[in-house]
Amino acid sequence: MTHLQGSEVEEISEDIRAPHRSLYLDIRNLMLSEVSGDVDKEAPVIRQLADRIKRGLDLHEMGKRNAFETVAGADAGSQILPLASRRYAVISALVYSMPAGSRFFLSPESIALPYKLSGERFHGTVSVRREARLYETACAFVEGGPDARLVLIDGPLAFSNLWGMTGQRHDRQRLIDAVNRFLRLCVEKDIVVAGVVKRPSARYLIYHLGLQDETDLPDAFLLLQALGPGERTEVFSPRAALRRVARASPFMDAVHCPVYSFYGRFSSDWLIPPVRIDLPAFSLGHLEEVADYCYGTSFWRGIPLAIVRADEEVRISKRFMGEIYSEIVSCVGRRNGEVSHLAPYWGEGVWMGA
Repeated sequence: MTHLQGSEVEEISEDIRAPHRSLYLDIRNLMLSEVSGDVDKEAPVIRQLADRIKRGLDLHEMGKRNAFETVAGADAGSQILPLASRRYAVISALVYSMPAGSRFFLSPESIALPYKLSGERFHGTVSVRREARLYETACAFVEGGPDARLVLIDGPLAFSNLWGMTGQRHDRQRLIDAVNRFLRLCVEKDIVVAGVVKRPSARYLIYHLGLQDETDLPDAFLLLQALGPGERTEVFSPRAALRRVARASPFMDAVHCPVYSFYGRFSSDWLIPPVRIDLPAFSLGHLEEVADYCYGTSFWRGIPLAIVRADEEVRISKRFMGEIYSEIVSCVGRRNGEVSHLAPYWGEGVWMGA
């Protein structure tokens, strides 16, 4: 252990307390230096990689057309209520039908788990159950006999190996069963399906092109440099790409229908990376129609309209949860006269509007 002399301690203390020092200014200077320095260093390499990606892929122009008269967007939402005793989570999913503007949903689902389950495992459980509820709701919607010709799912159909380690085993099996059942129903009813991955972080295309040893950047960032607005990549197999690198793809293998993907740049905004679209094999015959529909209706931040509508309807905000928490406090107070059981996890400050 290093011991500082008295003069050194005094000098450091005076420096920390100096009136001209600002933590926020130091953070600003650090980030400005780090980020701009990384950009200057990496820009030439990124340009070269983008050129190689363009040469290694067939790029296709997308048109703006609506080839589907009836479209449904499916999305799920979740929020956590952390009390001092245990964590509660609520999960919901909804299907929004266009142009009718109708909404379809199943009863919301709640989860209560103790703190002995780590935060990472808890959030993983919530994520897997949220995705399972999404596909279960989509199944119930399709079984109800809608006239939707295209169903857009806000989420992946190509699941990375991380999903095989997320949540609990029975929750993962529930998700797999729901996905397979949904795809089977859509085949029977001749419904086109596409999974819309709005913020893709995967490297499937990098693996597909054999560039994994040359960069650690994700597909979407490099394609932001390589694709122009209204362009998409060729279709590729994320499963085959993953198996080139990881040698195994257990979660993708569990989905009975082969899934293919392409990336499309649906916005000219430089802030918005391309979106990944996952298509089951039975929908590949409608590839151009799906791509053109997604591009043609991506008015808001490069996201297809049906997904935007579903997201608006199913979103659970922290403010809304705060209002519910306040109502719970009032209800329990009236019933029991004691509300200490509802102590929040962060007890030292005002929390959730209570």
